[in-house]
Amino acid sequence: MSLRTPSTAEATVAGGNAGADQPVAGCWSRRDWSVLLITCVGLFVTQLDLTVVNVAVGAIGRRLHASTGAVTWVVDGYFVTFAAFMIGFGDVGDLFGRRRVFLAGLAGFAAASTGCAAAPGVGWLILFRTLQGVAGAAILVSSLAILADAFDGTDRTRAIGVWSAVAGIALVVGPLVGGLVVDGLGWRWIFWINVPISLVSIAAGRRVLRESRRGGHDRQLDRGGQILAVLMLGALAWGLSETAAEPGSVIGWLALGASVLLAAGFVAVERRCATPLVPLSVFRSRTFRGANLASLLVNFATLGLLYLLSLDFEHVDGRSATATGIRIAPLFAAYAAVSMLAGRIADRFGQRVPGTLGGLAAGTGVALVAVERASGAAAGAGLVLAGVGIGLALPAVVSSAVTAVPGARAGLGSGLNNTARQIGGTLGIALLGGVVAGAGSERAGIGRALIAVAAAYTVAAALAASTLRRPTPARGGPAHIPSPGGSDGHHGRQQP
Repeated sequence: MSLRTPSTAEATVAGGNAGADQPVAGCWSRRDWSVLLITCVGLFVTQLDLTVVNVAVGAIGRRLHASTGAVTWVVDGYFVTFAAFMIGFGDVGDLFGRRRVFLAGLAGFAAASTGCAAAPGVGWLILFRTLQGVAGAAILVSSLAILADAFDGTDRTRAIGVWSAVAGIALVVGPLVGGLVVDGLGWRWIFWINVPISLVSIAAGRRVLRESRRGGHDRQLDRGGQILAVLMLGALAWGLSETAAEPGSVIGWLALGASVLLAAGFVAVERRCATPLVPLSVFRSRTFRGANLASLLVNFATLGLLYLLSLDFEHVDGRSATATGIRIAPLFAAYAAVSMLAGRIADRFGQRVPGTLGGLAAGTGVALVAVERASGAAAGAGLVLAGVGIGLALPAVVSSAVTAVPGARAGLGSGLNNTARQIGGTLGIALLGGVVAGAGSERAGIGRALIAVAAAYTVAAALAASTLRRPTPARGGPAHIPSPGGSDGHHGRQQP
């Protein structure tokens, strides 16, 4: 279900030319917009729950008489399973249907949210939060795979630009929404609000989304790889979370060591498996490797930047949470606005130019913030420039990573890229938090950490410049993004 500009190809809509689905030349059809809306709503609730609970931990601890350690796992339980199941659900969607995984994820998310809202004690709340993370992984990975299948060429990049903007907005508004809901209705309502959103999305998805799968009847589910991937990523996420909170945590370092051993076992199993979960051959693609590493670095820098700005404005300057949100808003307003235009930019220049210039702009903007923190106007301009850069770079590297694998494994490409970005964000908060803690003062430590963020964006720009594809001119029309195998973006999409 894609629409290209008339100069590239005649607009088509899968499944016929009936009424409401008939597009106007050069525009997306009603069904295109519906698919984008449904997948973005699903993405929004999963990203919202990464941050919305943070502001409720105090109320949860008081109401449920829970220790600080237990309440911490209300946050970390979601994160660990969310990261652990991403690759697995990508493969399951490729084999059994991405629409099926997406709708099942929404149903599971609604059920787990109900369990969280009704939890009689902190133990039950942690259990349902871990289940919420599993369902959230299914939604996130399948939403990106559905978009990768539903749109072709530069339309895909435009859709992913909107998708990435929604993800960024959800992470920012999470603490604000959480504070308003907890203060006005109570902590249980931060979970209740997920239920009607999920149910409405299921009803809409059943009507609008079309099934796509590419696994083939001869490919079996790699159960050994699935189990090892979940254990490996779960141990890694757990270890990063523990060591970020307490650098000397023995449990955290043991978990990180276990993740290394499990990774070695995973590679050994995948090499011997006839139908592996992750064909190691995908890493032979220079574009795939570079785009995923650049994605990791962009998320490392972006979530690290959000953490550092919050720390600077609240702890150092003594601003309120609302005032902090207002100061950070220009960053994500620029990010969201530019992300919406990412496809048009890629249409003209390919993925390499926005990926490279975006990383350089983000790095320059953050460096300006680091140098001019005392100047509100200069720092604000730096945040806007950084937001513009992120909005250019992130859709380019994500789209490049997903389209660098064959269409039959779009779910796998989505799962691997989302895993890379999740790990990058966690590393950003953990390592940059360590830089701040190791400095003589918070103000000095934040300044050093901001320079590290600028460097990470710059390295991501270098990776984009050296690994992302140049535009391929279409005959008589604008450049488009070549799909794997040079098939002009269709890569054998299943027709109803």
